[in-house]
Amino acid sequence: MLSTLRARILLAALVAITLALVINGIASYTTVKHHNNQQVNRNLSAVVKGNTQALNEWMSSRATMLSGMQEAAASNDPRAALRQLTASGDFMATYIGYPDTGDTIFFNGWEPPSDFDPRERPWYLAATQAKDTIVTAPYVDAQSGDLVVTFARPYYQDGDLIAVIGADININDVVAIVGNISPTPASFGFLVTGDGTLVAHPDSDLTLEPSTALSERLDSDYLHTLATAHEPQSLTLQGSDKLLQAGTVGGNSDWQLVVALDETEATAGLRAIATTSIVTLLIVAAITALVFGLLLSLLLRRLLVARDAMDSIASGEGDLTQRLPEDGNDEVTQIASAFNRFVGKMEAVLIDVRTSSESVHHAANEIAMGGQDLSRRTENAAASLQQTSASIEEITSTVQHTAASAQEANKLSQTASEVANEGGKVVANVVTTMEDITHASDKIGEIVTLMNSISFQTNLLALNASVEAARAGEHGRGFAVVADEVRKLAGRSSEAANDIQKLIEDSQTKVNNGTTLVRNAGATMQDIVAHITRVTDVLEEINAATSEQSDGINQVNIAVAELDRMTQENAAMVEESTTAAEQLKEQADHLAGTVGAFTLSSGSVPQNGRLLSPLQQRAVI
Repeated sequence: MLSTLRARILLAALVAITLALVINGIASYTTVKHHNNQQVNRNLSAVVKGNTQALNEWMSSRATMLSGMQEAAASNDPRAALRQLTASGDFMATYIGYPDTGDTIFFNGWEPPSDFDPRERPWYLAATQAKDTIVTAPYVDAQSGDLVVTFARPYYQDGDLIAVIGADININDVVAIVGNISPTPASFGFLVTGDGTLVAHPDSDLTLEPSTALSERLDSDYLHTLATAHEPQSLTLQGSDKLLQAGTVGGNSDWQLVVALDETEATAGLRAIATTSIVTLLIVAAITALVFGLLLSLLLRRLLVARDAMDSIASGEGDLTQRLPEDGNDEVTQIASAFNRFVGKMEAVLIDVRTSSESVHHAANEIAMGGQDLSRRTENAAASLQQTSASIEEITSTVQHTAASAQEANKLSQTASEVANEGGKVVANVVTTMEDITHASDKIGEIVTLMNSISFQTNLLALNASVEAARAGEHGRGFAVVADEVRKLAGRSSEAANDIQKLIEDSQTKVNNGTTLVRNAGATMQDIVAHITRVTDVLEEINAATSEQSDGINQVNIAVAELDRMTQENAAMVEESTTAAEQLKEQADHLAGTVGAFTLSSGSVPQNGRLLSPLQQRAVI
């Protein structure tokens, strides 16, 4: 209900107006109540004072009449004065009692009983004790049944009591005065003595009853407090709240006239004012709510338009090209202007974000594609490197085998060199015996030299072919060339062998020339020893080179293994980079989609549901 600004303003206005009316009503009610209380107190005081004055006049007039009986009290025959007093004061009976003799003279000559002693009567005792005019407590006359009181006054001569005059009178007039006291229909007055005996009350059944019959609190102490109070006292009497105010009746008596004013009737006007104020408050609040509601609807109409526009921007398709109207100079216009500036800044920011997001999207695509390509090439390189590592291991094994063979050949060549040296010695010993075959031996020596050369070249070619094959592995193509040369050399060796055979057959016929041939053989043997020594040196060099190659290949093998490990790690890193690039691409797509949800007035132009980069836009244009 209070979710709208209009309802809140309306409620605030109603609360303010209602609070003002309530405060005004309370102030008015308090003021009126104060004046009403003052008026009630004045009226109540006036009622009490007026009726008390009437009662006092009634009693003072009788007391004054009684005080003029000084001569009668000193006279021997006071009957005439007593009859006059009875007639003038409307007394029922007047009489005089003497303290010395105890005689009593009545105005009408009535003779009391012999045992009648005035000095024992309450009126006599009270008067002599007070030494002034007294009024006795009311009592019911036995003959007439009226409520009667006795006025009594002592008289003195030279300080001595000479007589006490008493006068009985019914107080019907007093009861009538008290009964006529009625400020409001439910209000009343009552006359009470100092000891709490009711003298007069609108309800005759309460006559001479104790005052506590009206309320338990209305005892003699409360009556004394009431007599001395300056303000009315509130007390519940006979089931309703009353304001009590008392006045003393008679100068020498303890009687009190108490007026009980009904509070409900006394404050009826005040309640009427309060009721009227409440009704007025409700009517004014209703009229204010209606009028102020219409006025707020008129004043907030433009604010509602601004709200609808904001709601359209917020809940629609994010159209940031909309602007709020800026007509007028009030707060709504200021809000609209500030909102338009805010939307403009947001639009510029989102345009920039949209452009940047497309650049990020394009870069992410490039990174992802490059990462995927790099991942494939890295995987290929890793596979090739693994194959290379396997090949190098095979080459290492082959080189090690070749090194072992070279070492064995070196040992054999050393042994052959030693044997050749021994043969040279033997040939030198038989030179003298081979003189006859010198010429044939020379020819044989040339052929053997050629064969040795061919054998040496064959060995070199075989060694080169082994090295080439070891280097090329399965793909060695130079091996075929070397093999072809070996076959050619093998053919030449065969031809030379045939020639040697023929020469040998010829040598048989030339045994006589053996010495010459032996000499030639010795020279040839020396050449063979030299060549074998050379071969031994070459084999030692080959052995050393092969050992160095084996060590180098081992180092290469270690380096290739390390490179293979690093390549595998790089491949794993490339996979991680590719995954990160894919995630970046997804985030860029999400950012582009989010920014694309807003309708902007300028910036990147959507194409096929996606944003174009600045380069793509220029290409489209």
